[in-house]
Amino acid sequence: MRALYRVLAASTTVGLGIPCIAQAVDLAVDAKIDEIKVYQEGATVTRRSQVSIPAGTHRLVFKDLPANLDTDTLRISVASRDVRLGGIEVERITDKDYVGTQERELRERLQTLADRRTAIQDEIATAETQLKLLDSLATAPAGGNTKAAVDATNLSAVLNTMSTSAAAAREKVRTARIRQRDLDKEIEKTNADLQKIATARKQSYEVRASIEAAAAATPVVAIEYSTDDAGWRWVYEARLDTVSKRVTIGRQASVEQSSGETWQNAALTLTTARPAEDAMTPQLASLFLDLEEVRKRESFLTPQAAPPDSAQEVVVTGQMRRADLIATEYLADYRIPGRVTLESDGEPRLYPVASEEVAVELTARVIPAASRSAYLEALFTFKGEVPMQGGEVQLYRDGAFVGVAAIDSLLPGAKARIPFGVDERVRVVVRDEPKQSGDKGLIGRQRIEEHKQRVEVTNYHAVPVTIEVIDRVPVTENKDVRVEILKGATSPTQEDLDGKSGVMLWRSVTQPQQTTTVRHYYAVRYPADRELARREQDD
Repeated sequence: MRALYRVLAASTTVGLGIPCIAQAVDLAVDAKIDEIKVYQEGATVTRRSQVSIPAGTHRLVFKDLPANLDTDTLRISVASRDVRLGGIEVERITDKDYVGTQERELRERLQTLADRRTAIQDEIATAETQLKLLDSLATAPAGGNTKAAVDATNLSAVLNTMSTSAAAAREKVRTARIRQRDLDKEIEKTNADLQKIATARKQSYEVRASIEAAAAATPVVAIEYSTDDAGWRWVYEARLDTVSKRVTIGRQASVEQSSGETWQNAALTLTTARPAEDAMTPQLASLFLDLEEVRKRESFLTPQAAPPDSAQEVVVTGQMRRADLIATEYLADYRIPGRVTLESDGEPRLYPVASEEVAVELTARVIPAASRSAYLEALFTFKGEVPMQGGEVQLYRDGAFVGVAAIDSLLPGAKARIPFGVDERVRVVVRDEPKQSGDKGLIGRQRIEEHKQRVEVTNYHAVPVTIEVIDRVPVTENKDVRVEILKGATSPTQEDLDGKSGVMLWRSVTQPQQTTTVRHYYAVRYPADRELARREQDD
């Protein structure tokens, strides 16, 4: 079945009355992949070729285009003022022999390996038949057959021949089975490689574009289409030098595609545009109120907040050979240097994009409610020109790998914080102190629960260290529940840390061999005939 598509041409138009100067012919366009633009979900492929077009009415024919291209995004352009594009026909071609070059090679290799395995099985069967024949001769009754009888003069030679032949046959079986085992592993690997790229459908698209040429021309013809079977993501690496207090942040792009065609020797651009997302501005409907019978109340006046947009992108600066950055206020494109080749196997390929070095402030952060360890963190101000997208980062401290962590998206000018594992030179001790809890009052008895802990953080570094202790007090959601800070508690440096109610931060600079002490005291009062319900707020 053929479908007709209207395509926007890049060429300029000519007058309507173009005479037919030459006989109409089909012009096969051998358009090679020239440029790839990869989105974080999907990609746009541009093929180009220079075509000799005689004057008159003709058709440009593009064959063997991938079967999973998005026909709605198909565009054809002709870089000539003398050529005008007409209708575009798109036809799906089914061909049992049509496969990509790499897939064809793997299938042929599988067939060769299967033939070799059959030959090995034949060797094993022949050797086993020989062993059965020798066994039958060895067990045959003496004198049962005068022709097979063996006299004393040749008995020794016969026995020696049978023994040698049997040993050789068994050796042949063992050797063949070893070769078969190695061959099975090779077949298994080849099958796995094939599954990565097999299209499971031997189909392609053929596109035919009608053209009218006022004069003979040899323009560049381009065809552009999109595919969903591709994408890229950021891979970060952070290396901390604790002596110089500097962090080197490396950025790589991990690109993969399984579009069914090899992107051979193409210019590669990675873009932060997100065409897969809904581009339309949301609409808000009117809200009407009425009265009805009393039922369970539900809050509907305040809609739930939409999830924050995590589409933040990374800045590229630094000294290394990196991708060219083309940025606007709304997106950033990264052009990978040179030309690349990406096989259609779904395997990631890494491309260095940028590296930069920043001065940082080091802190040791302690969260007693979760751990008795201090965690080293590097603080700095993000000075990039475009937003930095959140993701996973490989962490190195003084050249040693310490693990993987997640970093949040950052806007230019925002404060950034990267963790670098446990600080072994900072010791944390948490001590429970005497507390008074119980019921009080004769009328309207109140229950009191006290919390008293002393957090002691000692610096065993040779230099001063900024210590941060984070803990919390519960937040009441009921007027009959009261939370009080007790006398002797250490005043926090910051309350409601990161917008979280009740979470407090104590910060201090601790000298070598010195101890910072935080007294975390509070009490909860509530009716003695009730029980407390505890609920942690989700992030």
